[in-house]
Amino acid sequence: MSENNDNIKFLSAISYISVLFIVGHFAVEKDNPDLRFHKYQGAVLFGVFHLLYLIEGIFLLILSFVPGIKGIIGFLLTGAISLAYIMMIVMGISSALKFEQKQLPFIGFFAVRLRETMDNKRK
Repeated sequence: MSENNDNIKFLSAISYISVLFIVGHFAVEKDNPDLRFHKYQGAVLFGVFHLLYLIEGIFLLILSFVPGIKGIIGFLLTGAISLAYIMMIVMGISSALKFEQKQLPFIGFFAVRLRETMDNKRK
């Protein structure tokens, strides 16, 4: 039983690292409630922040006509988005290692809604 808990803890923690949330979808323990919570939250985290990077890229493309401002704003936006992303990853991994189902700020609500939607489709 302890080995199973360690596996769930590991899979839950890696769910927050880039696209590794996909590993939880193919694991034997994929129906575990803790793992399901963290893999959906990791998926939403990945999607939201990559959408933010895309929006930033489009915004910087528009600003490409003003070279000085583009560099400064690009540096600040990339830094802010990256810092927030890293902080959310650390918060998610920390809660996964403690076996807590703690919602991340701003995106936790969407992860719960996604999980509920997927549960309804499975029934």
